[in-house]
Amino acid sequence: MKNIISNLLLILVFIFSSNVFSQWKYPVSKTVDSVEIYFGETIADPYQWLEDLKNVEVTDWFKSQSDYTDVVISEIPNSETLVNEMLELDKVKKIKYSGITERSGRYFFEKRLPGEEINKLFYRNGIAGEDVLIFDPETYEAGKKYTLGTWIVSDNGKNIMLDITESGKERPFIRIINADTKTFYREEIRAAYSSGWLEGSDTEFMYLKLQGDDVHKMETNLDSKVMIHKMGDDFAKDKLILSRENDPALGIKPEEYPYISWYDYSPYIFAGKYSVDNFQEFYYAPKSQLLSGKIDWKPLCRKSDEITSFVANKDNIYFLTSKNASNFKVIETSLKDPDISTAKLILDGGDRKIESISSTKDYLIITQIYNGIETYISKMNFENGVVTAVNIPLKGSIYVSSQSPFSNDCSVWSSNWTTPSNLYWLNLENDNFEKGPFNIEFEFADIENLVSEEVEVPSHDGVMVPLSIVYDKTKFKKDGSNICYLDGYGAYGISINPFFNTSMLPMLKRGVIYAVAHVRGGGEKGEDWYKAGWKTTKPNTWKDFIACGEFLVNNEYTSKDKLAGTGTSAGGILIGRAITERPDLFKVAIPQVGCLNTLRGEFTPNGPVNIPEFGTVTVEEEYRALKEMDAYEHIVKGENYPATLITTGFNDPRVISWIPAKFAAKLQNENGSGNPVLLKVDYSTGHFGGETMTDYFKNVSDIYSFIMWQCGNPEFQPKAN
Repeated sequence: MKNIISNLLLILVFIFSSNVFSQWKYPVSKTVDSVEIYFGETIADPYQWLEDLKNVEVTDWFKSQSDYTDVVISEIPNSETLVNEMLELDKVKKIKYSGITERSGRYFFEKRLPGEEINKLFYRNGIAGEDVLIFDPETYEAGKKYTLGTWIVSDNGKNIMLDITESGKERPFIRIINADTKTFYREEIRAAYSSGWLEGSDTEFMYLKLQGDDVHKMETNLDSKVMIHKMGDDFAKDKLILSRENDPALGIKPEEYPYISWYDYSPYIFAGKYSVDNFQEFYYAPKSQLLSGKIDWKPLCRKSDEITSFVANKDNIYFLTSKNASNFKVIETSLKDPDISTAKLILDGGDRKIESISSTKDYLIITQIYNGIETYISKMNFENGVVTAVNIPLKGSIYVSSQSPFSNDCSVWSSNWTTPSNLYWLNLENDNFEKGPFNIEFEFADIENLVSEEVEVPSHDGVMVPLSIVYDKTKFKKDGSNICYLDGYGAYGISINPFFNTSMLPMLKRGVIYAVAHVRGGGEKGEDWYKAGWKTTKPNTWKDFIACGEFLVNNEYTSKDKLAGTGTSAGGILIGRAITERPDLFKVAIPQVGCLNTLRGEFTPNGPVNIPEFGTVTVEEEYRALKEMDAYEHIVKGENYPATLITTGFNDPRVISWIPAKFAAKLQNENGSGNPVLLKVDYSTGHFGGETMTDYFKNVSDIYSFIMWQCGNPEFQPKAN
């Protein structure tokens, strides 16, 4: 009762101030003397007390911040209008399909109809069959909310493993459902991720078992294990297949996630140990050893081989590697006696980065991108090794995925900045490309007015950075008067490829420009581009972003009073350091579930596995790099910072919630400008807020409304009391 009264008083005091936005009466964020010493340097950390998420004082602080932000945003007019517009736009595409999977003549897929909040799982008997509902998360348990994550169908199409997540959590649990009866078997595995059915089986499956599902505990993510369960057996009989303790020769670190994979047309199984390091160490063994009780793993490649992924077929294995090839190359060696040093070259990326390799029954699929913008697809016939281009009459992003390991049919997902996404059908045997049964006809109003520009911008060191710019040509004026929403990421070698952002349409029709900076640290220009924004070179990431912002201002796409910047997750480094290095350039900053306190990152449950990407404070060079990329550490008392809306998920397992919270507390206390600094806390989900479409659109609307308010759009200006 005391907490409820204090929160109500907070809200009342705020509402009845002389002018609702004349001054910011943030919930009190106390400071506590706390220091860390690294290599002779003393780092003050006065908000480290917020790291104790089990402390009632800390959880009360989060709630007060959340309530305060909700009140402020509720005073912005037309936020609900944006939500309603997004919901109406969501209905334009009458059916939304995804995850097309074929097994034994059955087609399994997720589907969502207009007005529905979450995806449901269906199947068809034959491609022209009726859609049959298998699983609806909304009816799983009365009084609770659930969403469907990964699902894996057995080879005969009978049983399906489901990863189901309860509202307020991000850790799933595993259930098995019968596709014919729509009923669940007794199996339920908590704190686990599904891995796959054993080849040809519908009763034995593999899963990754975690230590627990409390995302706030360090030990939760450590020493995970690969297990095999036989349906009907007691879980005590589950077989341990791969773990740090069971397989010491593999050198699995506590924070690494072990995994096993295989291909239907190869007589081998493969082991790996996942971290964010793109260069993998793989091991192999005969499939016959999987259930033998002891697998004799043989080394297949080392990190020095720069292998990122592979495909196996019969006795051959195909590696994707960046060794002596920044844009990657595909090489082949025999699993009878693998030797990467003498591997045969299949395809060199040249000036087009090889983004991925995958396979169908008879073909290797090779996907290439140019500058992260244009996609090219090739195929290699496993039988004769011939590589040929696949002509797909689409532009922008193209993703080709096999529907089944037992056929050459593929689903093709495609999208562009100005073209809505859709699904198509491709048969690699004859290259027949058609709309297919999951393609949906629909039409967005005035979409022909959307324009995209691709430019390259000189960064601080003269390196040219790709920048995508999207706007409605009927609203655009090149006079600096447009609000611009600049997005960026720049981590893990991940590219931001073109996509149609339906939720952005209400902003575009109001004259907002949407821009994407393809900064270093991403993968748009290959491995060298990635490593140029990694650890000690990380400053290039936010300096590229700043350069793109300056270009947009200097060329009068927008102005400093109209420029909003955002970055999500690891993109928090980008936006956090951009506004602490150039606070004058941005009117608004939106760090979304962002990495804003990198010096403390490795002391979070998801931190150790990220050391290969960002570094560790135990190595002096990497400590100094982490300090440089730490936005929290670079807040200067009295500096005039932009209006900032910081988001976090209280149960976020990837960027723990106290990281954005500490940044918010310090920025509120030390900001010299009159601009608001708000912390938006999502208690319903983890890393990416919005478990239903309405929840998602509400979260997006809050961000857009905040930008429009602060950048002066008349439609979003609150009335003063």
